[in-house]
Amino acid sequence: MQKRLNTWWPSLVSFQLVSFDYSQLELRILAHLSNDDKLKARLITDTDFFISLAADLLKEPEHEITHEQRQNAKQICYGILYGMSNETFARETQMNIIEAEQFVENFYKTFPTMTQYLVDLKRHVLENGYVQSIHGRPLYFDLSHTTSNEMLKARMERQAINFVVQASACDIMKVAMERINQILDRMFPFDLKIRPTPIRPVYLVLQIHDELIFEIENNSRTNEILNIIRHAMEINDHINLSLPVQMKSGDNWESMISIV
Repeated sequence: MQKRLNTWWPSLVSFQLVSFDYSQLELRILAHLSNDDKLKARLITDTDFFISLAADLLKEPEHEITHEQRQNAKQICYGILYGMSNETFARETQMNIIEAEQFVENFYKTFPTMTQYLVDLKRHVLENGYVQSIHGRPLYFDLSHTTSNEMLKARMERQAINFVVQASACDIMKVAMERINQILDRMFPFDLKIRPTPIRPVYLVLQIHDELIFEIENNSRTNEILNIIRHAMEINDHINLSLPVQMKSGDNWESMISIV
């Protein structure tokens, strides 16, 4: 069904759809917030992060890591951000519970500074009743029932981690979108006294999580526009890691292929 839906987003005639997607944005935010040097080092290398991680967790050479093992490593990374339990991780990866628990334990051991940051963040929200994104946007919690209700306490801890990372990603994306809009307004003002046609060669169509999808006209300025948008997204005043953006293009959302 997802593939069928993707084909419902065709580009205009003489236009192409182009996706600009932040690479591992939430993990980079977590690495910045936790100041975990091991996590940072893995994210700034040119190797496939999840293959490298799977090899480390499973104690196997990278060239022997299967697609399934890579997906398991990816799932545990994002599972931590979304509050996934060991039982859910085992079910999603079709591991038995002992294998899943060992996989998760190895992950925490691999990144001890990040692990301690998550512990400290949970303690902070239970003591203070709020957390903040990197731009200071707060989320407040009601602490009145948490002392006696372990389920509420656990949910609050999961929501705190989730908010800090995802709200920070949202902060970064909103700044990038505003920056791109200002640049495009200067390049292609909506003023018929300046421009003979109201049709722009570039439009923002969709924003999904860490991804922006534009319609861009195929003409002599296409590459210029691609580079301007990517550069605007990669400008980084937020975290102490780079913010690389991957681009894909195609006639519809489903047919997109990577471009340099």
